[in-house]
Amino acid sequence: MERALIIYNPKARNAPGTSRLRAAADFYRMHGWRIDLAPTLAAGHATLLAREAAEGGTPVVFSCGGDGTLNEVVNGLVGTETRLALIRGGTGNVFAKEIHLPRSPEKALRVLLEGEEGKFDLGKANDRYFLLMCGVGFDAAVVRKVPSHTKKLLGTTSYVLWGVAEVARYRSKPVVIRLGDEEEQEIDLYWMLLGNTRSYGGVLNIAHDAIADDGLLDAYIFAGSRIPITTAARLAVQRQDGAPGVSFQRLRELSVVTPGMPVQADGEYFGETPMTFTVERQAITILMPPGQGRQLLTPPTLSLRAREERIRRAGQRGDGA
Repeated sequence: MERALIIYNPKARNAPGTSRLRAAADFYRMHGWRIDLAPTLAAGHATLLAREAAEGGTPVVFSCGGDGTLNEVVNGLVGTETRLALIRGGTGNVFAKEIHLPRSPEKALRVLLEGEEGKFDLGKANDRYFLLMCGVGFDAAVVRKVPSHTKKLLGTTSYVLWGVAEVARYRSKPVVIRLGDEEEQEIDLYWMLLGNTRSYGGVLNIAHDAIADDGLLDAYIFAGSRIPITTAARLAVQRQDGAPGVSFQRLRELSVVTPGMPVQADGEYFGETPMTFTVERQAITILMPPGQGRQLLTPPTLSLRAREERIRRAGQRGDGA
């Protein structure tokens, strides 16, 4: 009998109850799967549970919770043969939405029988991995200030409310950055977004051309004292490229040398700079519903030569475009 493990956060917003998860898991015994449940007890516990499962040879681990729980599970599975799968159960469920995962745990578990595998890159902020994206500056300042009880009560609306308030208070800061081995440069940084996947908060596809298995991060830098209303409007329709103060680069490595800038990864406050951001190429295998999620990966029609050219150009100029 094959084994799988569901790591679930019982305190997550919208999390399915233990009894429902157990009933859904028991149903798959007739299909040859023994599925165990493991609740998280504290921050960081999901990483430990995932690592123990991988070391014990468990072939599939489900993350059931929000994107924060998913981030912890990813950090436990990175570099192992264990495949990652998801069950919706948190505030944003951004990646679950990107791969069009069904809402019910009963249907989500069907990836055990008919799911498609995809090998995904992982971004890395110092020594911690992220699957979705990482933000430096404005959005991280918002994430840092949203109280956990408010987030659980209001969900993603809490970020909108705190974001509106933070716009009036937040100020850009001169920071020194370094792209790979290039010389350091100073910019007046308001916000930096490093995207591995595309969806931002489940609302906007800011890194709309990101490919999550090319060994590169799509980096948008918003410089200046604020983001103009016209640029914000262009963000809403994925037309921010070329807007005043906006620069785009596709890269393997970027360092923010200046200390004190807040950082968020996968929607969770992560700490402050200085920090170096890199990529681990195809570091984790994810089970997705059939026919879903392939838009995030290299199109089969893109030749090997074209892929290599995309990476080579990114290494030469930093943008890969």
